[in-house]
Amino acid sequence: MKRKALIIGNSGDSQNPKEYLEGVKKDVKNYNSFLQSNIGGAWYEHEIVLSLDESKAEVLQKIENIKNEKNDFIFILFSGHGSYSSWKECRKLYIYEEYIYEKDLLYAADKQITIMDTCAGIEEDMLHVCFESESVNMDNIKKSRRDYRRIYEEEITKCSNQQVILYSSSIDESSGDDSELGGYFAYSLLTVAEYTGKEVLSSKEAYLIAKEKVQEKTNEEQNPQCRCIKADNTLPFSIKE
Repeated sequence: MKRKALIIGNSGDSQNPKEYLEGVKKDVKNYNSFLQSNIGGAWYEHEIVLSLDESKAEVLQKIENIKNEKNDFIFILFSGHGSYSSWKECRKLYIYEEYIYEKDLLYAADKQITIMDTCAGIEEDMLHVCFESESVNMDNIKKSRRDYRRIYEEEITKCSNQQVILYSSSIDESSGDDSELGGYFAYSLLTVAEYTGKEVLSSKEAYLIAKEKVQEKTNEEQNPQCRCIKADNTLPFSIKE
């Protein structure tokens, strides 16, 4: 199976403390470790492309390169500032003063999971809040990586062609960001993957549990959303250690 992951993080203007998101770096690091761990599917390092605080041109080039590879499965995370374009009726993902639209990330492969941990204010200033939570250990690499890769890929093969899109918040909401943990929704997904007892946790199941955690922590001021296009049984998010 040809698979590729793209982890994009854009922290914003480092000269503007109110807009700079320290947690973005944490998201990039956490998801890079998660994917290479057994529970994340035992990805090889060369299968993961990292983009941290790069220019719009560099990000778009990496997206285009991955699309041209004709991969069977793609995993994409975007962490950073965002808003909702009422004109385009979709999310805008900011790269410093520039931006791309969510459609630029979608349909890079027939089977794809896309996670966007951004705010979704309707063309308004982005606000981020901080949270405290338990730490998560991403270093559990004990068994045969070959077995974990096989199980992960078998579960992907069982699924129909689909696009699973996970949003950290609903339209016109802010998303939590913490300098130590990363984006709260992105982090919650990882804690769900780490501590669930299921042999295979689907992306829809991971989303539903993470959504409850975020809603509880924010008194329902942040409400993650999910879109599953042509998905009966959704693509796997993690497998049991």
